[in-house]
Amino acid sequence: MAAHDLPDFDPRVIERFAEGAYRRANAIFTGCVAGGVVLGAIFGATPLTPLGESWPIPPAFGFATMLLGALVGGMVGYVVGDTRSALCRLQGQTALAQVESAKNARAMADAMREIHEIHEQIKDIALPAPAPAPTPVQQPEPVEEPSPFNLPSLPALRVATGGPQVKPPPLSPPS
Repeated sequence: MAAHDLPDFDPRVIERFAEGAYRRANAIFTGCVAGGVVLGAIFGATPLTPLGESWPIPPAFGFATMLLGALVGGMVGYVVGDTRSALCRLQGQTALAQVESAKNARAMADAMREIHEIHEQIKDIALPAPAPAPTPVQQPEPVEEPSPFNLPSLPALRVATGGPQVKPPPLSPPS
């Protein structure tokens, strides 16, 4: 697919995906808790069934074991559902972060364009006046300030102008 064949960016698509991810996360969490409660209640009700005759728990405690099984199953469902739904919420947050990043990038590009336009306007307004012909002026010698670190003073830097070629200093001391 060529770049010109791609559709334009629409943040609403990603926002709908994030909403769907959050709905999925809530459904996973609720389903895991409900499933845990049901499975726990089924396992807890075993003393009430014919299978419970071989258990050391008397059938009179069957209702209490069913409630305890539902409670433990609900807690297990809560832990499993919370972990699994966190992945869906993470997908939703990642999608929303991408939308925010795109909005910030667009705002940054607009700001940079405005700055560039203002810079061009200022540059057009402030054209430098023609400078008078430079007159040769003797530069005063720079005054050396004493170093607070007691370092030896270095000679002033001189730039070679159009004269003989200046050789670079040797890489190693002469032997």
